[in-house]
Amino acid sequence: MFAMVGFASTSYASDTIYLESGNTHSNTLTSSKESQWYQINTTQDNSDVNIYLENTTAPINFSLYDSNKNFIGIIAWNVSSSFKTLKAGTYYIEVYASNWGDSYSSGSYEIKAVYSSGNVTHDSTTFEPNDTRENAFPIQSGKKISSLISNKNDYDFYKFTTTVDNGDVNIYLANTSAPIQFDLYDSNKKLIASNNSSLFKSLKAGTYYIEVYDFNWDNQYSSGTYDLMATYSTNSKEHNPSTFEPNDTRENAFPIKSNVPIKSQISNSDDIDFYSITLNKEGNVNVSLSDTSAPARITIYDANKKLLEYSSQSFSRYLAAGTYYIEVYSDYWANQYSSGTYTLTAGYPNATTKSNEILLYLNSKTAYINGKSKTLAVAPFTKKETTLVPLRFVSEELGAKVDWNSKTNDITVQLNGSKIVLNTNSYLVTVNGSYKTLQVKPEVINGTTFVPLRFVSEALGKTVLWDAKNKSILIK
Repeated sequence: MFAMVGFASTSYASDTIYLESGNTHSNTLTSSKESQWYQINTTQDNSDVNIYLENTTAPINFSLYDSNKNFIGIIAWNVSSSFKTLKAGTYYIEVYASNWGDSYSSGSYEIKAVYSSGNVTHDSTTFEPNDTRENAFPIQSGKKISSLISNKNDYDFYKFTTTVDNGDVNIYLANTSAPIQFDLYDSNKKLIASNNSSLFKSLKAGTYYIEVYDFNWDNQYSSGTYDLMATYSTNSKEHNPSTFEPNDTRENAFPIKSNVPIKSQISNSDDIDFYSITLNKEGNVNVSLSDTSAPARITIYDANKKLLEYSSQSFSRYLAAGTYYIEVYSDYWANQYSSGTYTLTAGYPNATTKSNEILLYLNSKTAYINGKSKTLAVAPFTKKETTLVPLRFVSEELGAKVDWNSKTNDITVQLNGSKIVLNTNSYLVTVNGSYKTLQVKPEVINGTTFVPLRFVSEALGKTVLWDAKNKSILIK
């Protein structure tokens, strides 16, 4: 392997060239006995030092020494080396001929050293210098970085800090113009994973480093551009009231209310939106995705991050009390879409549901809500021994959400995770996805839709009491 060598007999101090981090220096050895010296100064202990010797026209080696002339390593020609645990201090690089004999009389080369050089100011466009962990550029969660690998010896380092144990970390590498890969390291320089597109991990709180570099370019590529984005968990609970960001991880999920539509946007193919719901008791959870301008999907997880259900439109599931997470994301956009809007609605049992009691009388326009009177447009009535009541009035006083589709005449009622879909032209109705048959079809009178009282109320989990003597109906 590499031989142990000492300093050349001549002093290097007077003609040593200072090699600034990241700069390439071109030089020529004019004889087999000549040595050329370079100096570097690192400012941090346990720091990375990467040295590159390339484009040599003859066999040329380099050796690395510390300031006390202790030999550290020797590297063969046209090979680069990385020294990852050097202390802060001054180091010297000796460049010299390797067994030229009579075959070579001179040889040119290029040398570059990349190392920690103290506090740096990063360029706002290239993010340089960021060639070492110590000079890594800090990236914000969810913010895209567009940059360049300028040559096969260029390495870009980025860092981020997550403040939540076992929190989501998602890393995306996209729009590469040449084969490019990234590595993820912890703060102790331990490799966690490598990938050339995306990575999803649950990590402990701490600081992590992303290294972006060429992947086997050889002589096929001279440079390559890329987009990099990392989303990670923080302790922040503040969200933008319009975009609901940041909500790129479960830990930063935006809490949504039952049956209150959320209108938002997937800003790119790697954007993920998380929302949380909390059930105060077991019951049906109905989740729907609508008004999408680009293909999207929804997935629901439990508090332990176990996947429970997914769909491109809607799903219904009976769940225990607890907190759940809904993920909204792009569905195979490829290059067809750059962004997409959507509306998300989740109906579930929650503690904020109204507990109104409604008292109605047959053939009377006066109704009582918790003892307070209200006037109806049309009075409740019976048909085929079935009592029909005004749907929107009863449903909304019970805290339900009512939607009407004018194109299909479908009426959707949602409360506490229960979802009922009726149609004014049909006896069929769906309750949480299951079909039922009504004795009487919904009926529209003077613009008010009437529905069978007992069926709708009980399907929403309410109790109906009939007083035959007073012809009164109590819903509670």
